[in-house]
Amino acid sequence: MSVNAREEKNFSVELSRWNPSGINPSAEIALPATPYELADALERAGTAGDTVYSAEVLSCQLDYLPQFIQPDINLHELNHLAQRLSSLSAWELDCFEGMVMMDAVQTQYAPIPVERLINMTHSTEHCQIAYEAHDDSSLGKFYADNDFVPALEKVSDEVYAYLDFGKIGREMREGEGGVFTPHGYVVQNGEIAADYHSGDAVSLEKPDYTVLLRVTKGYFNGPAQDSEAAVYLKLPAGDATLLQAVDAVGVASPEECAFSAEDCMAPSLTEKINDALYASEGDCYGLVNELAEQLRQLEMENRLPTYKAMLEEAPGDLSLEEALDLASMTEEFKLLSDSPAEYAKKEIQRMLSVGSDYGLNKFCDLEGYGRYLLEQRGVAETSYGMLEPQNGMTVAQCLNRPSQSFGMEMK
Repeated sequence: MSVNAREEKNFSVELSRWNPSGINPSAEIALPATPYELADALERAGTAGDTVYSAEVLSCQLDYLPQFIQPDINLHELNHLAQRLSSLSAWELDCFEGMVMMDAVQTQYAPIPVERLINMTHSTEHCQIAYEAHDDSSLGKFYADNDFVPALEKVSDEVYAYLDFGKIGREMREGEGGVFTPHGYVVQNGEIAADYHSGDAVSLEKPDYTVLLRVTKGYFNGPAQDSEAAVYLKLPAGDATLLQAVDAVGVASPEECAFSAEDCMAPSLTEKINDALYASEGDCYGLVNELAEQLRQLEMENRLPTYKAMLEEAPGDLSLEEALDLASMTEEFKLLSDSPAEYAKKEIQRMLSVGSDYGLNKFCDLEGYGRYLLEQRGVAETSYGMLEPQNGMTVAQCLNRPSQSFGMEMK
């Protein structure tokens, strides 16, 4: 699976899953996405480890495509389609649209299996486009002018002027099975490829890194060119692995390299890592490697979701050094999956020392009381769950940042 975070995003997707408890979280993600971005979105939508979820395409650069996406599509396969589309040229995208419309005509615009859509991106070599033709008449004239109709090769100029180009074009289109698109007439001379098979893009293994860096030669007068040698460095890594990457790009030391982050176990840190690496001209590598080690430790201790919730609540100008500091503070917070109403109900039951709710749902504004408690106790609602301070301090206060205090007594 590609992990190039710099690919142009062409899908916006909302993930959701019905939950009988009434808590129905959702998450949006732009595709193509990296492996950790996919996993993070599924986690935020409450679908981690579950294959039953809904992936609704909110928008797409190819505005004709969403209607053909099946509602039960697998996110990983949709991401693979997005990656394939990002790799196509403008001409290939025109061919792809033609193939989609050919299927649509034959199936009365029914959804198209993602496996077939992906294989269409491998089949553009079998397509031809007549950009001059936008209806049967212009198609017929194009075919006649270019001697694609053998029966008309010996027709005189006088007779040629009286030809019914609309009829010629219609017969050619119906015979070939071609279609008109906003870009012209598209016809496919061959079968859809079978390069991709359903399930190929669904990885069962987690990435073997916590941070993935792209390493190229460093340039003082401008960025490296796409044609330059590049290697991927999986962090955390030892000195020997770093030096192997340095040697692979053809330089003598890490100081001569340019590093960029492609993926991160905590996706919200990817851009911050990139910014820090760019600003420091490579001497920030050690800090990034240490952060990668901390992320691995957090995952092993099942504290990574809490950390990601803390990052979401942290100030927007959080530095990489502060992000590393926060990694050691996860025990200062507790991540809850409750809704505000459930939080209020548990608090009332605790105060009354009872297990039954005694009809609280019918006679109390649990939602309102829950939100009051959250505000008083500094509990933050994040996309990962509710982040409850265990020591009376917000994330900003843990970083010695100014923060509005909340008045309550922790018990």
